[in-house]
Amino acid sequence: MTTFHSAAATLPSLLSDLADRAVLHTRSLRHGADRTALSRVGDRAWSLAEAHPDQHIQPIMLHWSTYPILLENDFKVFTLATLDSPYPPVLSRLTGIDQASISTVHLWFKRLRVFATWLRHRGIDRLYEVNDRDLDLYLDHVLSMQASTSTRRSLLNAVRAVWAYAPHLPPECRMSVAEPWQGRSPGELAEDIQTGRGNKTARIAADTMIPLLDWALRIVEDIGPDVRDAWREFRQLYTGTHPGQRRFAGLAHTERMNLFLRDAHRTGVALPGDPENPGGIDFKYLACLLGLPALSVSLSRGPRLIAEAFEVPVAGDFFIGSVTGRVDGRLWRDKPITVSELPDLVWVVTAACFVIVSYLSGMRPGEVVNLRRGCRAEDPDSGELLLLGHRGKGHDRTAAESCGPASRPWAVVRPVHQAIDLLETLHETDLLFPTRLPGTGGRKSRMGALTWGSSKTKRELQRLQDWVNSTFTPADGGVAIPPDPIKHLHASRFRRTLAYFIVRRPRGLIAAALQYGHLKTKVTLNYAAQGDDSWLDDVAVERLEMVLDQSEDDWTRLDQDNEHVSGPAEAEYRRRSAGAAAFLGRTVRAQASVKRLLEQSDTDIHHGEAMTCVHRAETAVCRKEKLLLGLPADDGPDESLCRSTCANLAYTDRDIAEHRRRLPVLETEARDPMTPRPRRDRAAAQAAQICVVIEQHEASRPEATHMEGGRVA
Repeated sequence: MTTFHSAAATLPSLLSDLADRAVLHTRSLRHGADRTALSRVGDRAWSLAEAHPDQHIQPIMLHWSTYPILLENDFKVFTLATLDSPYPPVLSRLTGIDQASISTVHLWFKRLRVFATWLRHRGIDRLYEVNDRDLDLYLDHVLSMQASTSTRRSLLNAVRAVWAYAPHLPPECRMSVAEPWQGRSPGELAEDIQTGRGNKTARIAADTMIPLLDWALRIVEDIGPDVRDAWREFRQLYTGTHPGQRRFAGLAHTERMNLFLRDAHRTGVALPGDPENPGGIDFKYLACLLGLPALSVSLSRGPRLIAEAFEVPVAGDFFIGSVTGRVDGRLWRDKPITVSELPDLVWVVTAACFVIVSYLSGMRPGEVVNLRRGCRAEDPDSGELLLLGHRGKGHDRTAAESCGPASRPWAVVRPVHQAIDLLETLHETDLLFPTRLPGTGGRKSRMGALTWGSSKTKRELQRLQDWVNSTFTPADGGVAIPPDPIKHLHASRFRRTLAYFIVRRPRGLIAAALQYGHLKTKVTLNYAAQGDDSWLDDVAVERLEMVLDQSEDDWTRLDQDNEHVSGPAEAEYRRRSAGAAAFLGRTVRAQASVKRLLEQSDTDIHHGEAMTCVHRAETAVCRKEKLLLGLPADDGPDESLCRSTCANLAYTDRDIAEHRRRLPVLETEARDPMTPRPRRDRAAAQAAQICVVIEQHEASRPEATHMEGGRVA
């Protein structure tokens, strides 16, 4: 820890004495960080990224040239104190915080730059000159800014941090105030009082999310293998490790060219063409095919003339790999992939994998982009599929933690493992979502750096959406992935959207017949077990909104549309719906209120596939089935174990309409001689059962009663 004991006149000399000391000398560093290359106190720019726990984070640079020169030393000393000293308890309600995080130090640096500039304009050159009057004027300045309340709050909080670290600063770097703004909190001053832990992140619209996930799954399953194989083949050609290059070993350029041309003429292989020069040969890639790797060797004039004179066709581009994947029963493209478009396709596939892993796991963006090769696992007891990674949130995270073995599990479904398998065969980097893939050479020699989890992720998701929309056109003439009506796609919106679908779409609107119910029981409980219950908060908010919307819809259909309900739980369905109709709404400010309100307003009515469960645990057949199988009994129903004899079942007109749509399909299958007998028998039994449900529903309608002998029969 650095301790300053000096007079005002000696502060520059103290910093001079520390000039060769590493800025991060007390911080744990990422694996592989070169301590000899760390920023020094005397540097004009300090790099802090080496101590950040997330590998994907962008460079974190503190440029001191942006501070007023007369105040630079004061704020340098403060920043060194934040990096070396314990975190002041007065700055947070949390306990046990060891040191300020690197992200927090970076934010203070940016916010205090505003403060330093304002001080210099007022003629204040040292922190010890700042008094209560100056802070009141600065407060007026901040409140007059055209900025959000959260930005104003952070500007004031940074000034409070300078005061809080005063015990670790020399006297001339301490403000002459007892406590900023007489102890009033920055949130109160900026009118940015935060209550609860509500998630304000906008959900992705269902009309965008469903096709986005559907196409991401298609790309991984059907298109990704072709792109991977083409990329692998090109990398082998590029590095001189392709099996087809072995025959040219030890030959001169002319001999290589003659051998290649003879084989090409015999097999009908076309020479790589230059799309910018129709009919011309691309000699850079031709040299690559001849076993001259890395496009670093130029063919001499002799071999070029031989190639131009030989009667071998020239392709319009350099095509590589083959097309085997099918979309809707047809090959996804007519021609092989060209080298010029291969880099973009690699990023499209990577972005598709990001969508699948991020959305279907419920992980935070930082947790996804820090996943490493070999992160797939399987629980030996339950058989559930897992991802092993590092936590992406927590005040006690360190860079050293991210270097150790991944120990935090997330329960996932099989497409997530498939996406990771594709990533592990797409490249050889340790991180599954690397910031850069190997260069492609030639006309597109470098694939742009991509920092996953940052604003660049937005561009890669947009690239994925644009590529799908420009490549595939639905039969109705629309767009394959409609744009989101609220804002652009970014990584943090996936987790919020998943919570919405878990409670709103319990039956397979996710592509490839995935069930959100599975994710709900696995992911949420896993998060809770690891002490991260914010995911459960999201689910609770979404469930509350769903319950209120569903209750209103159910009551409206009963009271105004005269929807008919039948089945053993009909009376209970009507009673619960009528009770929910009395709820007039309530303003919710805290997460605890959400959970209490959910308990009070939840009717425990679940609309499933052609049936409605008016759930009551004591009479639930699905619960009894689980107990008999030795499985844990959940609080809610399990439609996969639903039985027609359950006393909790009710049927609305909506359910009967769904039965009527299914009935002809089952009857056709039951009569189809090409269908195996067991399937025909099952279809016939299901059709008969549906007929009984429909008949009983119609017979119980009030208008179905009739008069016999003066009495209602």
